[in-house]
Amino acid sequence: MLTMTAMNEESMQKQINEINQKLDTLLEYVNQQRIKSETMDDLISDGTIVVKDVFKSSVEELDRSGVEMNMDEVKVLLVKLVKNVPTFVSLIDIMESVLDFINDATPIAREMMVDSIKKLHELEENGTIDSLKKIGSNLSQPAIFKKLEKITGALLTVEPDDVKDDKSLWKIFKDLRSPEVRKSLSYMMRLIKEINK
Repeated sequence: MLTMTAMNEESMQKQINEINQKLDTLLEYVNQQRIKSETMDDLISDGTIVVKDVFKSSVEELDRSGVEMNMDEVKVLLVKLVKNVPTFVSLIDIMESVLDFINDATPIAREMMVDSIKKLHELEENGTIDSLKKIGSNLSQPAIFKKLEKITGALLTVEPDDVKDDKSLWKIFKDLRSPEVRKSLSYMMRLIKEINK
């Protein structure tokens, strides 16, 4: 019987200890909630002071600037802002995507610029740039355009003709006696010599 009582007392003491432990945990939680509540109250109090100060300074600044505010318009603006929060979130997402793209593309663009500069330097070294400048300078002269106009005009009007172009060597030699043909051939020979210098 004595052992039964000792067991009951021991069991009760264990339960009391567990209850005390749970009470300590509960009291600690309540204390943390009280601290959070005090912190939140302080934050709200400080925030209210800041908001009032910002509002007051904004009103004073608007008054100095001569801006008149219609409270109905302000309400409409606030309602529209609240209604369009998803639009603003989408806009911010787009801006973040653009920034990510810029961050991703910057190294690629930089590498392309470096490659382009190297290629331009290579073209400068082997004289290609100077040749292109000379060609551009030559093409800008009116005499070249007139010659190009004659050449392209001839290419448009003179087409291969099986009857006209089926000449014997004797007829070709006869054509060589023509002053126009001789001048053209002479010009072509001088041109070829100049090209091959």
